[in-house]
Amino acid sequence: MRKRLRNRVVTLLAASGLLVGGSVTLGATNAAAASWTFEKSAVSSNGSFTIAAYNSGHYAGIMVWNADPVPNIPGDAFQVGDFYGDGWGMEASMISPVTGRVATTRGHSATYYSKWNSGNLTEGTAVYIQLCAVQGSTEDCSAAYSGHA
Repeated sequence: MRKRLRNRVVTLLAASGLLVGGSVTLGATNAAAASWTFEKSAVSSNGSFTIAAYNSGHYAGIMVWNADPVPNIPGDAFQVGDFYGDGWGMEASMISPVTGRVATTRGHSATYYSKWNSGNLTEGTAVYIQLCAVQGSTEDCSAAYSGHA
C-alpha cells in the first residue's frame, strides 16, 4: 500500500512539474513575441510617402520613398531606418515596377539608416513598396503600399 501511495505522489509531482514547465514556456514565448504594426503616411503631391513600423507600440523604424531629387537625396529612391534597439532590423522591398530593389539595416545596430536604393523611373509610374521587420530568417511585413515616381 505504501508503494502504491508513493507511486501516486511521484506521478502527481511529475504531472505538476510538466504543467508548470509548459505554462512557463508558453508564457515566455508570448511575452517575447513582437507585435508589429505598420502605418503609411499620406502620399505627397510628388508621389513620396513613408511607412512607419511599431514594435508593440514602440516606434521602431521607417521606410522613406523619395520621388524627386532634393539636395543630397536622389529621386526614385528609398531607404530604411532602424531606431529601436530590439534586435529587429528593417528591410524594404520594391514589389513593383522593379522587383529585387531592397534597402536593409540587417547587420547593423539601431540607430542606423540604410543607403538609398535608387534607379530612374518614368515620371508618374506607380511604385509599390513593402516594409518588413526582420530578425534572422523571421520577418513580419506590411502590405505593399503605393506612391509614384
